[in-house]
Amino acid sequence: MRLKDRVIIITGASSGIGEGIAKKFIAEGAKVVGCGIEEQLGFEDACAIYVKANLTDYVAAEKVVEAGIEAFGRIDGVVNCAGITLIGSLETSTVEDFKKQLDINVTGVFNMCKAAIGELKKHKESAIVNIGSDLGVRPIPERIGYCPSKAAVMMLTKCIAMEYAPQVRANCLLPGLVETPMIRERFEQAEDPAALRTEFANLYPMKRMGTLEDMASTALFLMSGESSFITGEVVGVCGGSLI
Repeated sequence: MRLKDRVIIITGASSGIGEGIAKKFIAEGAKVVGCGIEEQLGFEDACAIYVKANLTDYVAAEKVVEAGIEAFGRIDGVVNCAGITLIGSLETSTVEDFKKQLDINVTGVFNMCKAAIGELKKHKESAIVNIGSDLGVRPIPERIGYCPSKAAVMMLTKCIAMEYAPQVRANCLLPGLVETPMIRERFEQAEDPAALRTEFANLYPMKRMGTLEDMASTALFLMSGESSFITGEVVGVCGGSLI
C-alpha cells in the first residue's frame, strides 16, 4: 500500500475527481479528510471523515486541518480538487462571476495550502497535489474566468514547490475533460448521446475522454514516494491536448 497510514486532505471530495481520488487513496492505505460545500461524502468508509467547508474562508480551511488532526493525529498531504467552471466571454461574463472563479479556484487552493503547511512540514514525504486544467495552458472561447484561474493554480503550485523544497513537494495535475457523473448526465440529456460522446472524444489525440481512474492514479503517483524527486511540475493527464 503506497499511502499506508498517511493522512491526506482532499478538497472537493464529495463528487467527481475528488471523490475518485479519495476512494483510490483509501484503497492504498490512506486516511482521508474530505471537505467540500456538500453536506456529506457520497460514500462511507471508516478511514474517511468529512468537513463541510467553504474554503474561500481561511478560517474554514484551518478547521479542516484541525478536524484531520483530531481524527487521525497528523496531516501528510493535501489534494486540492475543489473548483468551478462558469461559461462566458469578456462581454457576457459579469465581474462577480469572474471574481467567483478566482476566489474558489485560486484563493481556495491558497487557503488550504496555507492552513496545512505547518503540519506538512512536520512529516517526511509530505506533498501537495493541486488539480489544474489543460485549459490553464490552452484557452478556449467562453472560459474567460476559468482559464486564467487554472493558469494561476499552476504558478501557485510552482511557488509553493520552490519555497518548501525539500520538506514538502508540490505538483499540479492537469486533467482534460473527464467522464464524471456530471458529464454522463449531459450525455443522457443530449438529443444524440453517441454523437456528443464522439464529439468530446475527438477533442483529444487519444480519442477518448479521461476517466476518474486516470486522474486518481496520477494523483496517487504524485502523492506517493514513487515521485520523491518530482516537485514544481505540471503533469498533463489530458489525452494529448497539449501536444
